Amino acid sequence: MSASLSIKTQIHQAIDRLGPDQLTQLWEYLTRLTQEPVAPLYRIHEQAVSTGVKDLADQHDHYLYGQEKQDA
Repeated sequence: MSASLSIKTQIHQAIDRLGPDQLTQLWEYLTRLTQEPVAPLYRIHEQAVSTGVKDLADQHDHYLYGQEKQDA
């Protein structure tokens, strides 16, 4: 028996032991899990803002802390 089949069998057996309320909670959890990424960090690109500054990544210390610009 392969490892993944063994895990699937264990999952099925665990589900079979759940009561009605637990099944409802499991279904709600699985629904939420499939609707959003595991970690919010995976959606951080949605917060990106165009600053118009072309060298922001290279010169972030200059823009954040006022340090002298570094040679690229």
